[in-house]
Amino acid sequence: MSCNPDALKHVPLFALLDDDEVAVLAAQVELKQFAPRQRIYKIGDAGGRAYVMVSGKVRVTTVDEDHQEVVVDEPSHGEFFGFASMLDQTPHQTNASALEPTECLEVDRNDILTLIQRKPHAGMDMLTVLGKQFHAAQQLVRLRAARNPTEVIEEASASRTSSPVSAAPGPSSSCSALPSSCIPARMWLSEKPPGIPIPSFSSIFFSPCSPPSRLR
Repeated sequence: MSCNPDALKHVPLFALLDDDEVAVLAAQVELKQFAPRQRIYKIGDAGGRAYVMVSGKVRVTTVDEDHQEVVVDEPSHGEFFGFASMLDQTPHQTNASALEPTECLEVDRNDILTLIQRKPHAGMDMLTVLGKQFHAAQQLVRLRAARNPTEVIEEASASRTSSPVSAAPGPSSSCSALPSSCIPARMWLSEKPPGIPIPSFSSIFFSPCSPPSRLR
């Protein structure tokens, strides 16, 4: 299904593209529909495509060393998932499934390449957005690293004692079940390169709540 150019204007990565550049990209990407519980991709699938949320709900998960499912992200409108694997052409390191009737824009690596070939300045526009958002991610990491570990542990302990007792998490764990002293799983890069614990593209790099002009 063809893509309405207006849908791309809500994607922060494409926020600096002009109307002509958006029209070129819209002619390349496709609007995909997924049924509830339909798998969009799984760990090990070829990473040639990424997706942008248009409507519905998607859950992105991975499997930890204890073979438990961990929720990495639940991208909202305008957010990417599967983006890093699309860029570097590596297999997906996460699973993604629709939780309800869902529409996503499917973006192929060749779609981005075609845009840059026809509109070279579009590449610089997107790099500008990524650069500003990467600086925002670095600042977040610095702020987290500067916190006193003792204070973090005390806050977590106080939170547990003040909150009602709840059932222990089952086999499927979400980021809310992780201790406060850890970087939450949903803040990991959805398709992070091994050994680089940086925040996720979808929650930090492509958040509609953080327009590029306001990121530093």
